[in-house]
Amino acid sequence: MGILINSENTMRPFHPFILVSLLLTAGAFSCNKVSKNKAKPNIVFLFIDDLGWKDVGFMGSEYYETPAIDQLAKNGMVFTQAYANAANCAPTRACLLSGQYSPRHGVYTVARPDRGDPKDRRLIPIPNSRTVPLEHVMISEALKPAGYRSAAIGKWNVGNSPEKQGFDLGIPGSGFQGHFNEEGEYLTDYLTDQAVAFIKDNHPMDTGDPFFLYLAHYAVHTPIQAKDSLIDKYQEKQGSRYQNNPTYAAMIESVDQSVAKINATLEELGLTENTLLVFFSDNGGHGTYTSQKPLRGGKGMFYEGGIREPMFVYWPGQIKAGTVCEEPVIGTDFYPTFLELAGVDQPTDYVLDGRSIVPLLKGEASLKREAIFWHFPAYLNAYQGMKEESRDTVFRTRPVSIIRKGEWKLLQFHEEWVLDGGQEKLPDNNAVELYNLSSDLGETKNLAAVEIGKREELLDDLIKWQKDIDAPIPREMNPKYEDKIK
Repeated sequence: MGILINSENTMRPFHPFILVSLLLTAGAFSCNKVSKNKAKPNIVFLFIDDLGWKDVGFMGSEYYETPAIDQLAKNGMVFTQAYANAANCAPTRACLLSGQYSPRHGVYTVARPDRGDPKDRRLIPIPNSRTVPLEHVMISEALKPAGYRSAAIGKWNVGNSPEKQGFDLGIPGSGFQGHFNEEGEYLTDYLTDQAVAFIKDNHPMDTGDPFFLYLAHYAVHTPIQAKDSLIDKYQEKQGSRYQNNPTYAAMIESVDQSVAKINATLEELGLTENTLLVFFSDNGGHGTYTSQKPLRGGKGMFYEGGIREPMFVYWPGQIKAGTVCEEPVIGTDFYPTFLELAGVDQPTDYVLDGRSIVPLLKGEASLKREAIFWHFPAYLNAYQGMKEESRDTVFRTRPVSIIRKGEWKLLQFHEEWVLDGGQEKLPDNNAVELYNLSSDLGETKNLAAVEIGKREELLDDLIKWQKDIDAPIPREMNPKYEDKIK
């Protein structure tokens, strides 16, 4: 049993299922220091699609094999409470690239917000944008004053084009038609080769400028397709009750091979000591193919399994190997982090909702942040054969807002805020769910009716945030809704 420093700056036991034993014995478990380096670091951001918190070895999976990823995690800093800004891909990407929460740019979901059968939706959802407006300054644009050359390779999903949003190079993949391109090449391998070419073409020793690589793989998103040689390997391997799909496991191993090749390129060119490498995912794992147990839920849900992500930061010579940081961080934190490391000021008159995690990399145990938030004024219908625990069997999520404050998490479900003569009232029907994540990581015990003071505190904070950020709340009743309670 190891020891971690939590957000209250106190020591507590570290649960062994989170990391493999190599990490548990790797040394002092705290956020360690980044040494000073005058050269602006290169930034490599490895963004995996639908990879769940428990879908890699360094987070405890015994079925999926990720040796290269695990080795980098072991030699860097693992973040055990890293969050995506949404439970599905487009809003997470929009938030990360813009540095802003969804209400500021209007990207809440993928495609239509009115998923499912109209008779099951009590409210008219808020309209969804598929594009981050050009006036929003993306990370790539903000890094340009520091001389960064940037590439967006792979999945984009936020409208316009990478080049219109400040990237020097944009190479999209083939969409969701399949993970093999027209030439029969596996898409993960193709995108990796494009990323390697970009690194070699923008070698700082040749150009004099640092680079920012945003490699956003389509794997492990559906369709679940992998190379036959890897599938055969996992068909011979014993899985668990929750993780046992050979094709999905093979997809994950292809991602691991990609990470290995990217790192080998950096080593070959002598760039590792001045390159920050970040590994992250956009939302929880797909609930019909994998599981995030002991977390509740998966992709499309705002329980921990849908938004908590595997994350590590690797920077040899700067981050001490074997360190673990337990402070909650979120996707919007990357933008200010990269700006600080690059020595670039925040864009003028532009709001950033995240906080730089550089203090954590320097050894501080907390960002001293009051809370983090999510807002999803839309619907996501359930998957057929879904394994994970949703709130109901019809939708993965209904319109909801969430606050995480300290060890507490509150979910406000907007359908349950009944309109009564134009006035809102909170009925006694689970309109609010409250969980203490330190004692109930699986979100099994709703304490909203027990911890009244904490419920009201978090609810007040959440409603204040909604007003401050002008978050649109669905209020209009759906005339096609069939109230099954009547």
